[in-house]
Amino acid sequence: MESEFKKEAVRLVFLFVCMAIILLLISLILAKIKIEIVDFRFCSRAKRHLNKDYQIRIRLCAFGFIPIFKMNITKTKLEKMKLKEKIKQLDFHELKDNRKLDQNILTVIKNINIAIKKIELYVEIGTENASLTAILVPAISTVIAIVLHKKVKDFDNQIFVINPVYQNQNLVNISVSGIFEIKISHIINIIYILNKKEKKGVKEYERTSHRRSYGYSYE
Repeated sequence: MESEFKKEAVRLVFLFVCMAIILLLISLILAKIKIEIVDFRFCSRAKRHLNKDYQIRIRLCAFGFIPIFKMNITKTKLEKMKLKEKIKQLDFHELKDNRKLDQNILTVIKNINIAIKKIELYVEIGTENASLTAILVPAISTVIAIVLHKKVKDFDNQIFVINPVYQNQNLVNISVSGIFEIKISHIINIIYILNKKEKKGVKEYERTSHRRSYGYSYE
């Protein structure tokens, strides 16, 4: 009797573990990263191009709607992290000549799928050439409209305004607030693609190296 009870307890524990694993996998597949940008402003004419009171709120949501992690980024926090100093230490010439990095960036851009839930975008553009400004503004407006139409479900309730500024000077003023979502499954897929390319590149390099070694041998 006691042995039967132990076996039943083991079965229940095993079933519970399996259900927990399945639930965890489902929550991971359906999980989303939600990024909320609040009152981010850029002004090319100002001494400090970015405003001080913007916020970037990042949330990781299990099943797509249950928040399990939150992070709030502000200008003050970025200054404490000394991000500018870290960026200055980067060797941009080395990064620029890194073909592998360029390919990875293109892969990410090609495969990442960001859903726009809400967007409020205001842009002012001016150049020293009034004719160029008159051509540039509608062209940028068209591109933004096409992108938003593909990424936003409720397109009619979104706000984006692009105005030309005719002051015979080059300037860009941007004000943006919005909510963006990225599915964890898409990020996992991108990591898988990059890892697959990495392994493929290593195999091709090994085959090339073997060919070279035979090419320089003497009989």
